Amino acid sequence: MKKLIAATAMTMLFAGSAFADTNAANTRTALDAYNDGDTSVADILMDSEGNDRTDEDFMARWDAATPEQQAALVEACDRGQEEELEFTDTVKSRCKVAAGN
Repeated sequence: MKKLIAATAMTMLFAGSAFADTNAANTRTALDAYNDGDTSVADILMDSEGNDRTDEDFMARWDAATPEQQAALVEACDRGQEEELEFTDTVKSRCKVAAGN
């Protein structure tokens, strides 16, 4: 019985991890599409795999972004929220920072 429970737990862990990876990649793809393939906007929030950047990396990229890129990021965040993309808590928080909320 313990082996069955352990196997079930491992299966759920791997499935959850795969879902998170897929969701991150889908979020990154959507953000890039909102900006007509301009990856520099989503690069502020996440790497090419869809993984959240560190706080320091995010702030450095935000500070270095042009006003146009910053505005595009705010628009992409708003659109993603309207379309109910499953942003990570980190991305949600950074979208609020970007919007000045």
